[in-house]
Amino acid sequence: MAFAGMLSDEDVQAAVQACQAPGTFDFKSFFAQAGLTSLSEADRKRVFIVLDQDKSGYIEEEELKLFLQNFSPGARELTVAETKALMAAVDKDGDGRIGMGEMAFSGVLNDADVKAALDGCTAADSFDYKKFFMTCGLASKSSDDVKKAFTIIDQDNSGFIEEDELKLFLQNFSAGARALTDKETKAFLSAGDSDGDGKIGADEFAALVKA
Repeated sequence: MAFAGMLSDEDVQAAVQACQAPGTFDFKSFFAQAGLTSLSEADRKRVFIVLDQDKSGYIEEEELKLFLQNFSPGARELTVAETKALMAAVDKDGDGRIGMGEMAFSGVLNDADVKAALDGCTAADSFDYKKFFMTCGLASKSSDDVKKAFTIIDQDNSGFIEEDELKLFLQNFSAGARALTDKETKAFLSAGDSDGDGKIGADEFAALVKA
């Protein structure tokens, strides 16, 4: 099974069986029952990679239609209505596909808050990290949720957020978001890199979010 070692076979089977009838798939119930909501961020990334069957970096509608078959080869396809509902729930920027960050942040942050935060910095050089963390709701989240956010943004799993990852910061929240400008990236790095090593560690990131 693609998710061996991450999810319990019994939990997955129960989740798939609960939505055998067309029109009965509810993503929140499925995620909870299969154990997806309690996974670490590293495991959530692994789930994304399995679902992204064409390795494009996004989960498109055709792949989403076959969502259940990733968990059980004999499972049914999602109906058009179920597929569109799942897409709408997770596709934060409405571009018709799901990026890794969109999936990872689903359930941690409120969609409307994330959209408001992104809308507030669409213009080049308008990004303000304090305002962004406050608007998207991350500043008021628990230390565990902040750690989850760090793990998502640390895309190479090095234990640090480097400058090239910081440049793509907004794209963790919405796949279609812009890259930060060099000026924004350097200001962001300077604010978070308290020890001057040119990268942001987990504790530095937590302090930045709560600043």
